[in-house]
Amino acid sequence: MRRSYQRATLRDVAQAAGVSPSTASRVLNGGDLHVSERLSARVLAVAESLGYVSNQAARALRGRRTAVVLLASDPRTASVAAIAAGMEAAGRERGALVSITGAGSGTAAHRTALEVLRALRPRALVVTSASFADVPKELVLPQLERFREDGCGVVFIGEHDTPFPAVRFDDFESGRVVGRHMGGLGRRRAAVLTTPGHPALDCRAEGFLRGLSERGFDPGSVVVEHCELSRDGGREAADRLAQLHPRPDLVLAGNDVLAIGAMNEFRRLGFDLPTDIAVSGVDDIPLARDVTPALTTVALPFEEAGRAALEMSLMSDAPEDVVLPGRLIVRCSAMLEHVEDR
Repeated sequence: MRRSYQRATLRDVAQAAGVSPSTASRVLNGGDLHVSERLSARVLAVAESLGYVSNQAARALRGRRTAVVLLASDPRTASVAAIAAGMEAAGRERGALVSITGAGSGTAAHRTALEVLRALRPRALVVTSASFADVPKELVLPQLERFREDGCGVVFIGEHDTPFPAVRFDDFESGRVVGRHMGGLGRRRAAVLTTPGHPALDCRAEGFLRGLSERGFDPGSVVVEHCELSRDGGREAADRLAQLHPRPDLVLAGNDVLAIGAMNEFRRLGFDLPTDIAVSGVDDIPLARDVTPALTTVALPFEEAGRAALEMSLMSDAPEDVVLPGRLIVRCSAMLEHVEDR
């Protein structure tokens, strides 16, 4: 019988979960081979019940905690890269080393990533809220709470529904501002591209409708087209909108990726932009100024958000949320007159 003062081993977890030690290791230490979500959940639950913590960070357990981790579903996106740059700049000033972890998609992947990261005992954890948009919060909140119990600061970036502090973007106001702009272009048939269940895009869509209503649009007449949050999702949504009669002549996309995908599809179908259809996005990713026509959007201060999140995560007292405004950038995809963007 295992005595209470002895730490549970990987073999203990494997035996209790009814799996091989190699399978338990892949779940708990982030191996490359695939393990089903149901099996991963069982192994994680057993590890939690036994109080198992991976020993891969033994040196970190003995040393001073300096690492701040940024957790995102996909660390390759332009917005995450800008957030990381802000965190790294602030980290250099504060003596903290910033690293980025890609969690992938799905509940099991996120729970595995959190288990591995907790074993590394970071000084702080910064989470992009978009990475948890499709993960039931009740399945990850206990793990995040354990980070805090370990003395690790936890801060979110973006809209979320958890008790942790956050750096938020004023997504509703950003949507309202671009909605007012688009509503003032003299067009009469508006459509919104959005992804349901994504907190930031939900707020932006509400803002779009408010801004359009301030220009005389009936929100009930606005077509709300749901799509996958990807460039392909934007393309497919644009194809559906192009088949409507009457066809929308204004398209407000929840972010730049959707907008650029939609613009590519509209052009492929033979529409002239912005003469036939004016398009807007939100984020101001670098590609937004290089597409043809250049994309009207709202610039969000991702780098500033990264800096603020790192500083908040290192505070000894619970910080208050920070809300950062966006800035409307008018380019050729949605202008009163089609002139060259400067």
